[in-house]
Amino acid sequence: MLLWMAIFMVGLFPETVFSVLRELGYVATQRALINSPWLITIFCAVFLGWFSFCRCVEINDAMDIAFGKSVQITILALAAFLPLHIEQIPLYLRIPIPYYRNLIMLIVACKALTWLYLLSLLLRYHLVSGHEAFKTMPLFFPSALRSHKASAEYVPENNPNAEENEPQE
Repeated sequence: MLLWMAIFMVGLFPETVFSVLRELGYVATQRALINSPWLITIFCAVFLGWFSFCRCVEINDAMDIAFGKSVQITILALAAFLPLHIEQIPLYLRIPIPYYRNLIMLIVACKALTWLYLLSLLLRYHLVSGHEAFKTMPLFFPSALRSHKASAEYVPENNPNAEENEPQE
């Protein structure tokens, strides 16, 4: 649980963590192999997506549904771990152009809401309901549900009952 809290705090402030790690490692900007906090965002999001895929497979979800849920979690995690200085909200409120101010505040709100949703999902998984948290999670990709229904209706060719229903020539 402490590891998840560390991942979520790093994901909440990826730019600050990236800068601190670069300074602790005495890496100059010119010599840095990777010079972007997006690395932290992408790694945290992919790890959370992989974790949710493994949990969905453990509860015997179909592979399409498990993959759809993990892609959904990965997209939400990309939004939640977006490199944005949320500690500078008072500065964002002083932006003179209302369109840009509202746009940035909308992005900050989306980041906060997705971060809280993912945190509540993991807290439900670890503290309350276990695998039931991933089982009852809604899936917003209808293509995953459609392919699951099609595979459920599929009758394999080596089915002995399939020969009885074929038309005679």
